[in-house]
Parts: sequence; structure tokens; C-alpha cells
Amino acid sequence: MNVSLDALNPSDDRVVAVDGARRVNWRDLRAAVAAQRGAQSMASEGRRRVLLRGACPIDFTAELLAALAEDHVAVIPPNFQPQTLGALAELPSPIDVPPRTIELYTSGSSGEPKCVAKEVRQLEAECRTLESCWGKMVTPDAIVLATTPHHHIYGLLFRLLWPLLSGRPFDNATISEPTAFAERLRATESSLLVSSPAQLSRLHQLLDLTALPNQPALVFSSGGPLDAATAESYRRAWGSAPTEVYGSTESGGIAWRRQDHGPNWTPLPQVQVAMDTDGALLVRSPFLPDHEPLRLQDAVELAADGTFILRGRLDRVVKIEEKRLSLPEMEAWLAGHPGVAAAAVAPVAISGRTLVGAVVVAAAAAPQRKVLIESLRQHLGQRFDPVLLPRRWRFVDALPYGERGKLLLNDVARLLEATPCA
Repeated sequence: MNVSLDALNPSDDRVVAVDGARRVNWRDLRAAVAAQRGAQSMASEGRRRVLLRGACPIDFTAELLAALAEDHVAVIPPNFQPQTLGALAELPSPIDVPPRTIELYTSGSSGEPKCVAKEVRQLEAECRTLESCWGKMVTPDAIVLATTPHHHIYGLLFRLLWPLLSGRPFDNATISEPTAFAERLRATESSLLVSSPAQLSRLHQLLDLTALPNQPALVFSSGGPLDAATAESYRRAWGSAPTEVYGSTESGGIAWRRQDHGPNWTPLPQVQVAMDTDGALLVRSPFLPDHEPLRLQDAVELAADGTFILRGRLDRVVKIEEKRLSLPEMEAWLAGHPGVAAAAVAPVAISGRTLVGAVVVAAAAAPQRKVLIESLRQHLGQRFDPVLLPRRWRFVDALPYGERGKLLLNDVARLLEATPCA
């Protein structure tokens, strides 16, 4: 495996990506990188931030390699919406930013874009760890299939950088439909799949996994815990549960597990974990910018063998279908609606999926309940992704507060779990 992106020098004919029936080789990629370098040089003189706009992995890869070759700072947006790209295109020139730096923008805990700077060496170190852990389990020509986007840290590492450094081709398509996944497997003799809990849950519900040809040698899942029923479905059909990877944009990969081996998470090689005084996870890792421990807002229980169990978030930021949601932010938006006197939201299990529920105190002049719910959905839709909108509603006379005036979150959850809601 190549130790760095700078050292990549495969033969021109080696396949780097699969684009439908077309094979994209390194000769094609080098030509695309050269064109991008020319375009970036003409845009302005001197070192600058280059916004990567490639909505498909091949174009994105060419932009990234060109920016690094020109010693620019590569800026990766959280999405490719025009408004987002317009805002990030106005970033100032980099000052005191280390060479070979990539800036990844995430939605952040509040929904506002948040910049996480990564030196390329950190990402290369993580790719070397991925290869040492799982490289021997797949063939050198295994095609990396993916249901996850390439511009988030998980997709960037698993479906682009690791394949580039290890010499495995990646699929240019992002699989969004179960039928497309089945078609890709039929056309691919050897593969691995980079996916997420939400997508894996849908795949096994809509497809007969046992009937699929050429099953992937490895299935990865990240973005949140995979539910036990889905993990067991893949174990029964394909002989092993998906390999779940736990981490964040800030921390990089932290640990992994396969639920057919147990619920505990095993730290990745060279990653050290500890527990803070309040139960929060502390991480030291070669994927971090320095040797200082990073504190996460996940509560953990450490085991004597060095593994750990996740015990939930310490703050009130949750992941729903791999998207971050600040519960206080949604509560504030609900409270801003004229039909709402007060509101609280919480995750709730609905048909085996973790979704959002809302407990609402309606204002005196609020319309009929069904009309109010539809109005609230439209109101929240101005700010939040559709998958984050509440799927369960409970109307009460007053929110449950304790004697110190603190919202009783467990009582909110019980209200949503009780039968009858909208």
C-alpha cells in the first residue's frame, strides 16, 4: 500500500474507478488532475482555499489531488446545495494553515456549518490502519461500492482515500436504491460495501439477501449504531454481521465492532480510550492533530479487556438517520410557532427505527390538532431535513418539569412511548 497521496505512481492502465460500464484508469485521472491544476492556477495567484464542487467521486478526486499538488487548502462542503457552495466560496485566503490541509465542513451540532481541519497525514495514517485491519480480507481488485456520500469523513476515507492508497478501484455511483445495489453486485465479482445503518436496514427489508449474487467480502457501517435485528439479518444471510466503525469528523475512526462477536467496541490500533470523571469518552489517536486527548460527548463504560460499551450522548445532540439534530434547536423552532406555547422533542423508536417525536403544549388559539401538526411540519421544514421532522406527536397540558425547573427528559420519552399519539 502507498504510504501517502504524494507517492501515488501506479501504471497508466491501472483502473482507479468504475463508472457504469466504463473503466477509468490512472491515465484518465492524471489528465483530469492536470486540467484541474490549470483551472485552479488561472483562478488566482498564490495559495488559497479551493472549494471542491465535484458531485461525483471521480471529479471530486481530481479536484482534491489538484488542490493538494498546488499546495492549496482543499475545502470540502457538507453538501452541494447552491446556497452552501456560495457561502463557502467566499472564504478568505489561508493564513498560517499547515501545508497539505483539508478543511471539512459538517452540519455541526447546531445545524450551522462547522469547519474541521485535517492535515493529509492524519487521513493517510487512518487509511494505513484500515488496510492493516481489513486489507487482507478483500482482493486487490475488489471494487468499493457505496451508499454513502464521498464528501463526509466516512465516505472520504472508506470509498476514496483508502481505495486510492491501496490500489482498489471505487465505484463512481452512489447507490441509493436496493435494485441498483443488486445490479452492481451482479456486475462485480469482488467487492466491499461502504454503507450506513439506515441504508443497511432498508436493503435487508427490501431485498432477499440470500438470493443476491457475489455478496461483498466486507460490509462497513458508520454514522450511528446498527440495530441488532439488522445486524442479525446480515449474519444469517451472509455469514457475518456488518463491521461497524465508530468515530466522528473531529476524531477520525475510534473503534469497531461486529455484533455477532458481541456488543463491545474495540479501539482501532494505536487508538487509546479512557473515561472522564463524568463518564465521557476520552480519545488519544494518531488521527488527531496532536497528542492531547479529545473529549467526546458520548458516555462509555470501559471493560477490563480494553473494549467499551457506548451508553448514549451526554449532551442533547442526537443522530437520526445519520444526520445530526440539536434537540434544543428544534424545540426553539417549535416554540416560535404561534400555535405552540411550549414544546420538547426526543428520539423515539418507531417500527425499529430511531426517529423524532414531539411533545407539544398548544397555544390557546391553536387550530384543530391535525391542522396544527401539518402547520408545524411545514414550519420545521424551513429549517430541518425531512428525515429529522417529528413522526410522533403528543399533546399535553404542561411539559414535565422537576421541582428545580428542569425539564424531565425521561418523562418526555415516556410520553412519546405511550400509545396513542398522532
